[in-house]
Amino acid sequence: MTDSALAGFFSISTAVSTGAFSVFVRRGGSYANAVTGVLIGLIVTTPPLAAVVWALWRPEWWNPRAYALLAAGGLLGPAIGRVLYFAAIHYLGLTRALPLAATMPLFAVVFGVGLLGERPGPEVMAGTAFIVAGCIIITYKKAEDKSWNRRHLWIPLVGVMAFSGSHVFRKAGVELLDSPLVAITVMSFAGMICLFVLSRLLPAGQRPQLGRPKAWLLYTASGALNGVSVFLHFSGLNYGDLTIVTPLSSMAPLFALFLSRFVFRDMERVTAPLVIGTLLVVFGGGIISWGIF
Repeated sequence: MTDSALAGFFSISTAVSTGAFSVFVRRGGSYANAVTGVLIGLIVTTPPLAAVVWALWRPEWWNPRAYALLAAGGLLGPAIGRVLYFAAIHYLGLTRALPLAATMPLFAVVFGVGLLGERPGPEVMAGTAFIVAGCIIITYKKAEDKSWNRRHLWIPLVGVMAFSGSHVFRKAGVELLDSPLVAITVMSFAGMICLFVLSRLLPAGQRPQLGRPKAWLLYTASGALNGVSVFLHFSGLNYGDLTIVTPLSSMAPLFALFLSRFVFRDMERVTAPLVIGTLLVVFGGGIISWGIF
């Protein structure tokens, strides 16, 4: 296989594993809250990552400044952003939460224009229009539909903002450290510690519920799939450019729609507006990615 073909294979596999990861999160929400799900995933995945870093340790990986940047990224991403993502799946359903979470390229444009003074080109403007149109369709709600509430729409959008901020810190940290493995480990460890600390400030009903075996089973599976998706994403980047990897990896909402149609018939309704809105968001994100990279 050519490098481009391998990049495409790994990128599409990333989208499939991300969709499957979200399915387990959706099912796990029936047994425990979002904070529990994120903590279980971090508890399961962080020690093996730390063990690998310990075994492969190099002196040049010691960089306190990079660790500080990555810890900030861990607070925003693996902690706050992921909790909000899990909560969005619980309150809005998988078929709405995942497409709304896929609007990250739009926030990249907003941050670029507002903070860096960048001027978006025609591709970025067109992609933005597609994403906005898709979000309008996805969030359209009939009066008789009681399965979700518009007051929860802020959850995935704030989560995307947190992830966008996390990417800024992660990029800065990786540039100083030059080791994605160490970066992921530091961010995961920081996110886990932050969640343990911050969860003590939450109301009793929103604190971690770690004594539930079914939650451990489902959220462990979701954590493993999330780790697989990260590995596949980095593998794709080894063989292809961001212009190939990013758009294909962003197809996760489409696979989530497919899985929801067959796995969650009792919990999710896949309607024509959801399909159309999801296609517009994914297409718009792909156009923006090409315009940026």
